Amino acid sequence: MTTSGELLEDTIEAHGGRDRWRAVRAIEFALSSGGFAFLSRGQPSALKKLKVALRPHERLVLLGDFPYSGWQGAWTPDCVEVRGPEGALKAERADPRRHFRGPLNQVYWDKLDILYFAGYALWNYLSFPFLLEEPGVVVTEAGASGASPRLAAVFDPSFPTHSARQSFHLDASRRLVRHDYRADVIGAYATAAHFCEESVEVDGLRIYTRRKVYPRLGPAETVVRFPTLVWIAIDDVRVVRSGA
Repeated sequence: MTTSGELLEDTIEAHGGRDRWRAVRAIEFALSSGGFAFLSRGQPSALKKLKVALRPHERLVLLGDFPYSGWQGAWTPDCVEVRGPEGALKAERADPRRHFRGPLNQVYWDKLDILYFAGYALWNYLSFPFLLEEPGVVVTEAGASGASPRLAAVFDPSFPTHSARQSFHLDASRRLVRHDYRADVIGAYATAAHFCEESVEVDGLRIYTRRKVYPRLGPAETVVRFPTLVWIAIDDVRVVRSGA
């Protein structure tokens, strides 16, 4: 029988291994993303045609050309900010997750809201499975051993992620097939199934480049393939090593 420790170890190796991951300074890529979740908050085109630099070990995500060409958005867990072409600060928000508690956020997000959402989501997605070894994460095996196991994770409340409890479905090669969670910043009802449809290997690391997110509804949390809550397209991936 495979234990959670062995399963996580196998998954880490299938994604490039700890040594490669520790040597990463940044992952750079072109991003376009959309879907009903963004449309419903008044931001249908905010994440189109962006240039992203994700620095996983710094917990820093930079969105180039956000929200305008030549501007840049920056995410960290404790602050988001937008700077203009000359680096001038245009907007910032400390403790950005707290802002989602207001009633207005149920119907509208501003640019700093979607910057926070995109930042923490991308940091989580591109850091899989290595973020499961971060402080504040407890991992167990949720599925049966064999070809289609699952890793279940419980995240500390301070951890910048979707929800406290999440599940990661793996295939026989220990690649990620589906990621289940609740997007708390959207609402307590926002249970989702996030499917990884395509991936590439870049400098030895496995990067998932085509993703779609659908709702899970009802007591059984049945996956419904409409609407597409979020779609993500990642291209032109480049891994920058420490010291490069």
